[in-house]
Amino acid sequence: MTETLWQRTDEWVGTEVEDSFVMINLETGTYLTLNATANAVWDMLETPHTQSAVEASLLDQFDVPAADCTTAVTTLLTKMHAMKLAAPV
Repeated sequence: MTETLWQRTDEWVGTEVEDSFVMINLETGTYLTLNATANAVWDMLETPHTQSAVEASLLDQFDVPAADCTTAVTTLLTKMHAMKLAAPV
């Protein structure tokens, strides 16, 4: 069984502001701020990646237990999909 590939959408743009990454949806004007973890995922999703690949990258970058990472990435991808930040490809 093949894992789903995720990629960010083109509806959002952003930039670093101090210690955060601020984004705006070009169609709706909605804005949000990503923390370091969400920003790392956003950067990765410039090209398609599986959830497992995202988790492996985060485990290399952050000191977090693998089970917590899986839970956090699952939650984040669900939220990103709901906000149209990222989608399965």
